[in-house]
Amino acid sequence: MYVERLAGYKQALLDNSIDFDESLLMYNNLSQEAGVEAATAILAMQNRPDGIFVSNDNCAVGCLIALKQAGVQIPRDIAIAGFNNDVVATIVEPNLTTVSYPGHEMGAVAARNLVNHLNGTANIDYTNTIVLRSELVIRASSKKSAFL
Repeated sequence: MYVERLAGYKQALLDNSIDFDESLLMYNNLSQEAGVEAATAILAMQNRPDGIFVSNDNCAVGCLIALKQAGVQIPRDIAIAGFNNDVVATIVEPNLTTVSYPGHEMGAVAARNLVNHLNGTANIDYTNTIVLRSELVIRASSKKSAFL
């Protein structure tokens, strides 16, 4: 799943004629503590990014809070977006922009396909591709225009 998020990031860069820079990626366990560690690394950068995308909301919130505590103004200095649309995204200030994806529906579809296979009404020898829509939920952590 996270590999696909990285692939989407790379494709978005390509679509906008922006070079991919491996040095801008940070790999961690995506906990809130890892978000704080990422913020520490970002604060040490000579040329800080103007935006951060984090693969889940908990890590993004840890990063956001640590950056704010260091005096970084979110989103004026650095915009932040996460992924999952967890409840924590609406508790932190500013509220976190995030990608809402239908995780519950994904599980239901997978279970339905498994049950159909077990009942003999579906054959797993064939691969089905099912596309479920996600949604970008824009909140204050990425609304730079509000501060210009």
